[in-house]
Amino acid sequence: MTFADRVEYTTVTTAPYSIPVVLVASIDQSPTTLGVADSNLYLLSDAEIARTLDELQAMGVKDIRIGAPWIYIQPDGPDSYDWEKLDTIVDAAQERDMNIVMVVSGTPSWAGFPINGHVDPDVYATFAGTLATRYQGRVSAYEIWNEPNGFAFYNPVDPEAYTAMLKAAYPAIKAADPDAVVIAGVLGAVPTGLGTLSPVTFVQRMYAAGAKDSFDALSYHPYHYWTAFSEGGDVTDSPINQMTAIYALMVANGDGDLKIWATEYGLPTGQLSEAQQAAYIADLITRWQTMDGAGPIFIYSARDSNTGSWDAEDNFGLFRTDWTAKPAVAVVTAMIADLADGKLDNPFTGPIPQPSVLTVLSVIAVQFVAGVLRVPLGILKTGFDAFTGLVTDIVNSVLGLLGVSPASTAAKATAAVPDTAAVQSFSIASEQEASVVNNPVVNDPVVSTPETTTAPAPAPTVSKSTARNEPTGSKTNNSTTINKQNQSPESTPNEPDGSDDDPPADETSDATADHGDTTTDTTTENDTTDSTTDHDSDGEGSSTATE
Repeated sequence: MTFADRVEYTTVTTAPYSIPVVLVASIDQSPTTLGVADSNLYLLSDAEIARTLDELQAMGVKDIRIGAPWIYIQPDGPDSYDWEKLDTIVDAAQERDMNIVMVVSGTPSWAGFPINGHVDPDVYATFAGTLATRYQGRVSAYEIWNEPNGFAFYNPVDPEAYTAMLKAAYPAIKAADPDAVVIAGVLGAVPTGLGTLSPVTFVQRMYAAGAKDSFDALSYHPYHYWTAFSEGGDVTDSPINQMTAIYALMVANGDGDLKIWATEYGLPTGQLSEAQQAAYIADLITRWQTMDGAGPIFIYSARDSNTGSWDAEDNFGLFRTDWTAKPAVAVVTAMIADLADGKLDNPFTGPIPQPSVLTVLSVIAVQFVAGVLRVPLGILKTGFDAFTGLVTDIVNSVLGLLGVSPASTAAKATAAVPDTAAVQSFSIASEQEASVVNNPVVNDPVVSTPETTTAPAPAPTVSKSTARNEPTGSKTNNSTTINKQNQSPESTPNEPDGSDDDPPADETSDATADHGDTTTDTTTENDTTDSTTDHDSDGEGSSTATE
């Protein structure tokens, strides 16, 4: 199917000219839609954006979720806009015939507390409406904020305040683009605890506050680091149980015809194995097809920001930082091809690697620390950017008075500093971190993974001809095979384990079963010189604010 087959054309007539406008096809809201969410795009260079989208396109990806970080687009006040980066991303996606979901979050300092502060609903609605006007017909769907049921994104957590913002934004977006899908909730898979509110309770209170008729779909991020989605039926507050309860609320409120989109799902590698990442993704995609109310799925994310980093947010990629493929690339590629006919012909049936209890506990500890630091570090990063921008302006002005060209000076400075000197950006809104990944012991948002480099597992083999081959050069004692004919992954002993939150007490002994020591004889974390960004420093991202 060509691009022309998938778009509509309309003509805007303004005498004496007629201007053709390309309207991108809307996203199919069935669970067979499988895309990729990548909040890192906003932080990348134009060349890196192109490379990322080219790699995704080669996998068969037609739908992407990106961030519109309000804090970066309007840093200086309500009348100033910086559209350059977002325009670049939207243009690049459209050139590749990709449909776009845009998440709108990240409080600018002039509108409230930076990143996760509450804002005047009308002020937010004005920005959302401006976005929809600018990208009318080019962006298929808009998500209202990111994970507002966790304090790292929306502090304090307040479903009624969120609903007021939603009710203001919905008509503003629809007035600008009636065909755009407005997605509410965007909720993390957390229990009710310190700074978090269960997504089920959040949706219940949204309806009580009058949210009905102010959204076209809900979205939910079913992260869990030690329990695969399909295996959570007996686990309190598991994603599969939360998803079922949310849809029951929708039905009870007359919204049973609306869908729940999984706009983020994935697993960070490092302490957690690449084999586990691949298996968890395959399991979610398979089980999601049978869930009542299930809509599109977006796997988070395209590429590691810093493979092997202590921070889980740096390691969610399907690709490593050096662009070598993790096993999950082959899984997602094959499943996109499998789902192209509207059904899953080769469902994943396991087995699913499980992390050890020690790994789970260590992940939780480091995530808690990183979660506490996420917002202040994001604010410091934002302030540092503003300060360096001011200094640059002053220096350029002085150079201009002296008759020295700032451009030539900058060129010399650039030549003197290698790409590897680029500073890692702190994530503004680490999506998975705020999700807490249903930690029944620690109720604060999960944030990061301790620095551990696990030998990458070989790419799962699949019967689809579209599957990628795992790059050579990595040694490992671990292997996971997803055979689309036999429909069973095979794990050899010594599978690296890892998971993100501590397991329920009654599952502790099982979680340690059949896991040997992890061999770490390969590292790829800092092989590239062009990717030093954290997955959210500009806006979109996981547990802090702008996604």
